[in-house]
Amino acid sequence: KTVGPVRCTMAPSAGYSFHPQAYAKAVLHVCKHSSSSVLGLFLGHADGKVIKVVETIPLFHTHALGPMLKIACMLAEEHCKSADASLEIVGIYHATPSGSTEMTPVKAIADKIAANFASASVWSLDASKLPDKHFAFKGMGRVKDEWKAVGSDLVSLNSEVLSETSRLIGEMRFLDVVDFDDHLADGNKSWLNETLFAGDKLEKIRAD
Repeated sequence: KTVGPVRCTMAPSAGYSFHPQAYAKAVLHVCKHSSSSVLGLFLGHADGKVIKVVETIPLFHTHALGPMLKIACMLAEEHCKSADASLEIVGIYHATPSGSTEMTPVKAIADKIAANFASASVWSLDASKLPDKHFAFKGMGRVKDEWKAVGSDLVSLNSEVLSETSRLIGEMRFLDVVDFDDHLADGNKSWLNETLFAGDKLEKIRAD
């Protein structure tokens, strides 16, 4: 089932398919730090004209300083090489305490990601969509050196994931999410969150 933000003219032609755990982890990361500016990475690969987002790397809930961001991206790239050679950084997600979905605060970061992956995208969380179990990200895709809104017909996510993500929020599972900031404070905490959904129903839902 296709869900997502409102269609806009001159939208990117590429489609975006979200793995259930990648979507849920990003949403939970933002929910854990709802009073902070949050930033994370989407990892995936291009499959024809579809960008498949298969993994999420939660990064920061504090100010994303340049040096720390560079280190985090380098480590994420190393993870891609070791986990799956086809994986790369395909986009970022972010949220602000004000609830604004403008990409201005992260545009410089997005431009750097796009320099390495031409079809990069930026996803801003619209928390107002969560109570109604709607796809909660507003997307912007790179088109000829400009950022254009991603249409709802270009976003693919198994609809069951929306209900399960809502359940996880209700169970306060967002408290279990570890981001790069947390890892820097305590090296024993894994920012890859390998066991975040272990044994959960979400783990069994297939990507569209």
